[in-house]
Amino acid sequence: MAQIVITYWRDIPAQVTASLPGGRRAGRVKRELSPRFAQAIDMAAMRDGATGTDAYLADWRQGETLPCGDDLETALSTEVARLESAYDAERLRALIAAGGREASLSEANGE
Repeated sequence: MAQIVITYWRDIPAQVTASLPGGRRAGRVKRELSPRFAQAIDMAAMRDGATGTDAYLADWRQGETLPCGDDLETALSTEVARLESAYDAERLRALIAAGGREASLSEANGE
């Protein structure tokens, strides 16, 4: 079954990859999220002092692998649209203020 993976810097999504089993390049499509996500990542990194190459690169990770349909373009478009909607300007601003970490948001809200 095909799968989807989201690449994050800390807890800010940056890219979505959909792939068929076997993961060869021909069976893989990727799409970066809109520029506002890259801008949020850069702002959060600067705010948190993660400006050196090693500090910045250390916080990139892949999320959980999730199953998706074999029409990779459709699966990719659906997931990108979901993320674009879920991470509105307010949520990205809060993540920037928290240094890119959702856990910091929960702590700040007393959760």
